[in-house]
Amino acid sequence: MKEENKPSKSPFRMVYSIFMVFFYLCVSILMVFTPIFDSVSYVIRIVMGILFFAYGLFRGYRLWKEI
Repeated sequence: MKEENKPSKSPFRMVYSIFMVFFYLCVSILMVFTPIFDSVSYVIRIVMGILFFAYGLFRGYRLWKEI
């Protein structure tokens, strides 16, 4: 099989990707465990927290695959 030559990511884009992974994970923790988003229903906060956490893990996995 041929080995594909992937263009390397720029350093800025790599730092941005890492920042976004931490951002999504932190927002999910804030949604579920802190009273910052009290104006939103508790069930919706839990669902959104799970979705943000899953998306953060997904972005982290994709970033790990590219390294």
